[in-house]
Formats: sequence, C-alpha cells, structure tokens
Amino acid sequence: MNPSLDLRWREREQTLRPAGLVAPRMLAQGLLADLARRDADALQGLSAIATSSMLVLLGEEAKLPWFDGVRYCAPAPEASGLWLPTGRTPGLPADLVHEALRQRTGLSQLLLWPDPAPAIVLGLDGALPLQPRVLDWLSAELA
Repeated sequence: MNPSLDLRWREREQTLRPAGLVAPRMLAQGLLADLARRDADALQGLSAIATSSMLVLLGEEAKLPWFDGVRYCAPAPEASGLWLPTGRTPGLPADLVHEALRQRTGLSQLLLWPDPAPAIVLGLDGALPLQPRVLDWLSAELA
C-alpha cells in the first residue's frame, strides 16, 4: 500500500536519533552493493522494505550504513508506530496522524515520508530481515 497524504511539515526542535534510512531509487543500487560487501554479522538486526521509488532500511543507529544522499528516519516519540524524518514532523499531532493512518491502512508501523510531496505512507510491518538473498532480490527489483 502506498497512499499519499498532503500535510504541512515543520522542522523538529531536536533531531531524533536515526533508527532507519530512506534511499531514493537512484541511490538504492549503490547502497545495496555496499551492503552486499558486508559480512553477515554486519547485516544482523537490519531489515528492509522497498517500493518502486525508495528503499527503507530499519535497525539500530550503529548498524545503519552512512551513505551519501540517503536520509534518516525514526519513530515519533509521541507515536512510536509512526516513523518520520529525523529532522521534520507533521504540523498535526503525530499521535493523531498515526491513528488516522493506522485506521486507513490497518497497519501498525508506518513510515510517513514528505518527499516528494504529497507525503508517501509506507507500511513497515512487512520489512524483511536483511540477508544476502534479500539483498539479491532487492537489487533485481530496484534495477
């Protein structure tokens, strides 16, 4: 499911600690190639989900790769099931936005991503543990 939502956004007063990253399709192949060069232990604890326009990795901040051009996300402190950019938040209360999206999609973990506008809503419940075969599949799908 990839519904969109038109919201006003504002900068966060305090940036959240990253717990995931969002890579646009044009960066996905390079990021996946970088991840494929890592050993299995480095992939442990990371999971991935993708659309035709973006790749999302979830995991502990220390495990996330730092890759030029990607942006980072984290659960909103006031709505842990709503993942947002680390430096931005919707103009409406995050808990209300999460509840409305949860009712609309039936999913509990949702990424709300502002770029490109209107915002993209992506369910994270189906994220797959990052393993070599998942990397291969994602590389083929996002080629």
